[in-house]
Amino acid sequence: MQPILNIATQAVRAAGRELMARAPNVPSSRSISAASEKYLQRTHDRAMRTITETILRSYPEHEVISPDEFSAKSSVETSWIVEPISGRMNFMRRLDHFCTLLAISRNNRLHNALIVDHFRDGHFHVTRSEGCFTSDGRMRVSDTRTTHGALVAFEGVESIEDFDALGLTPRLSGSLGLDIANTAFGRYDAMVCTTASAFHFQFARLFIREAGGFASTLSGGEWSSEQSGLVAGNTYLHRKLVAEHAKQVPVAVAQTGT
Repeated sequence: MQPILNIATQAVRAAGRELMARAPNVPSSRSISAASEKYLQRTHDRAMRTITETILRSYPEHEVISPDEFSAKSSVETSWIVEPISGRMNFMRRLDHFCTLLAISRNNRLHNALIVDHFRDGHFHVTRSEGCFTSDGRMRVSDTRTTHGALVAFEGVESIEDFDALGLTPRLSGSLGLDIANTAFGRYDAMVCTTASAFHFQFARLFIREAGGFASTLSGGEWSSEQSGLVAGNTYLHRKLVAEHAKQVPVAVAQTGT
């Protein structure tokens, strides 16, 4: 592992201890409350502060930002992009399915990234052109060559309907970060996210490509303000998912009357 990833791991592990200590103490409620949202934000901010302080002790000339602040046109040479809690709803409901994401961008291109599953001590890291790994070895995407029964992660029920004809087995986990890790590791066969941001698109693409798969927008191209979303998996399933989505586009346009 590269030295810079060692620092990244130290930072995320330090924040993880705080997250694990605070996770069981989310205000109890049968629905999302103002108290639980406030608790989530405080927890997020504390974890972000811990990660930032750890990074800047070793790299004071770098910047540490959130995914919302990520830009492909930044003037800063090296940026660390941090999402302390990927799976915020799960955290607020005391579900043990969330993780921390961290990526390192050099000259507006992601070169290193890290996903840490604090509950299961899962550690997934990737370096551009060197592959992605866990403590068990190199990560590879699934080799499934059929859509029927293929385990595919989605971020919402509404997006599943567009792919009903493929006979998929959908999975809704509530954590985009863990969906990326499990797809790159071959536990899931593919993933679809209709709301992926520019950062999450680049993050997922780095992991999936280094694991031998392919990632693109829903229409099969590069992410832009006009072309968004994310489809990722092995090349066979990626191609099938993009083709199936393309069949739905004319229907969606006709229904809107445009």
